[in-house]
Amino acid sequence: MNADMDHALLEWRANTSTNAATFPVHLHAPTSPGTWDATLTTPDEDTAEVLAFLLDTDPWFTLLRPDTPPTEVRVTSFDGVTALRLTAGGAGDGAGVGDGAGGAV
Repeated sequence: MNADMDHALLEWRANTSTNAATFPVHLHAPTSPGTWDATLTTPDEDTAEVLAFLLDTDPWFTLLRPDTPPTEVRVTSFDGVTALRLTAGGAGDGAGVGDGAGGAV
C-alpha cells in the first residue's frame, strides 16, 4: 500500500443520493484479503458518538480510496475511540448490503 492509498473515506449513505456522514480514515495494510484495519484520522468525542450511532443503525459503509472503485464494507469492530476493522462485502454475497440505511442501494 503506497502513501496515496493509505488515506481513505468511509461514507454512510441513507440512500443512493444522500450521504449522511463521511469519516476520514487511515488504512493499514490488509490483514487478510478484503479486510482492513483502519484508524479515524479526526478522532473526537462527537465523531465517535456519531459513528457509534450509525453502526448501531446499520454497519455498512462505502470505502472510497484513490484510484480504486468504491467498496462496500461492513465495520465489524469499533473500539469506541479510533480503531475500526473493515470487511468487504457486497449485495450479491447475501450479507445484507443495501437492506438497511447505510448500505448503498
